[in-house]
Amino acid sequence: MNRKGLFVLIYLLLTSTSLSATANAETLPFIEIPQNTNGRMALRLCESPGNLTCIESLEALLPNGTSNKLKLISFSTGSYSDSQNQVSDDGVSRWSFIDVDGSTREVNTYGFLNGENYKGEQVNFNLQPKMDFGFIDLQIKDVNSGIKFKYVFRSSWVVPVAAFLMASNAEYSDEKITNGHRYTYIGSPFAGTNYSGGPLSGLSDRASDLTKSDAETIRLYFIIDHASSIPGGSYGDTRCSKLGYPVTSHNAYGGGTPHLVDNDTMKFEIYSPHLLSTGAINTGFFSTYMSVAWMDCMWAGNNISKAPKVEVSVVNADGKVQVASTVFKIEKGFLVVHARGFHYSAPTIKLSVSKTPLAAEIEPTPSATPVATASTKLVPTVAKKTTIRCVKLKIVKSVTGTKPKCPSGYKKL
Repeated sequence: MNRKGLFVLIYLLLTSTSLSATANAETLPFIEIPQNTNGRMALRLCESPGNLTCIESLEALLPNGTSNKLKLISFSTGSYSDSQNQVSDDGVSRWSFIDVDGSTREVNTYGFLNGENYKGEQVNFNLQPKMDFGFIDLQIKDVNSGIKFKYVFRSSWVVPVAAFLMASNAEYSDEKITNGHRYTYIGSPFAGTNYSGGPLSGLSDRASDLTKSDAETIRLYFIIDHASSIPGGSYGDTRCSKLGYPVTSHNAYGGGTPHLVDNDTMKFEIYSPHLLSTGAINTGFFSTYMSVAWMDCMWAGNNISKAPKVEVSVVNADGKVQVASTVFKIEKGFLVVHARGFHYSAPTIKLSVSKTPLAAEIEPTPSATPVATASTKLVPTVAKKTTIRCVKLKIVKSVTGTKPKCPSGYKKL
């Protein structure tokens, strides 16, 4: 999913809001955003527990375990008509909070909710019902400090088809509340790549290894593509939206939606430049959460949601499997996948039903060997060999051993 247009929008917001009026939270009465609007409406802070389709809260979660709510200072009240004669609000708000060093700091955010009849430029002016909220002016220190931000949005009518947490260490929840749902997003900002060099898939190995980010931007934003009551009016497939939806988090420049290759294999394609603008290797993270009920509705024959063991791998375009840290589990009705430490430019996150039976399912071979006692000699354990990847400039080497170390001048990936 290419979000390049989003950052162009942020730039326009920053350059245009100086011409717009601003208001305190108390100066305008709260009005819930209607479902059938054709506007791109600004999200506002809820004024009471009974308000819906608004921002419930925004909070800073500090690495020392404490937290503090962001205080709304002001929000823009400007709007304009776009090329489709649709009302588009400015949607910028200014907040203050206590930072990790104890100082009071201000930050800007944007927040929009498209009604069901809104036609989005990103989808060639087809209907694009969507919620997006993000931070405009976070800094590199926020990437390194360990701070997280918690965004809580509730609505009487938004029903997600898919959700995206463009955040590191992301967490997500969807709760049923009176007359609606509450959506909670948590995550840390990251340095995301920008790239104007054309497609990142289908490149030769050499061309792929030379792709370089134009620059990095500090990013933290959250998106819901929501289901429309208008037939064919949603950005995604709404057949199973009442049973759940995929929730994805990654630091890729773009990517596709999950798809089933066969009943035993699922893939996610993501892509970004292989190198950062500094020339360093661009390492990635990826997570997804999917309702098992939704999966079984979308792909009735899939075995991924039912298999006792599923293997997660990160595969390059040439078919080579990368070394990466991966996790797969199914808990509380959700399939959860994490992958970290891999590199770009166009890897595929692959879920495969394991053909190897679990250890508990393997029938042990009968043996006459007696049970070990205090006087029985035990066979010494053989140290397990592991492989690490090391980099020096653009040269990457793999080192295997019981306690592998990178050669002089190389750094571990």
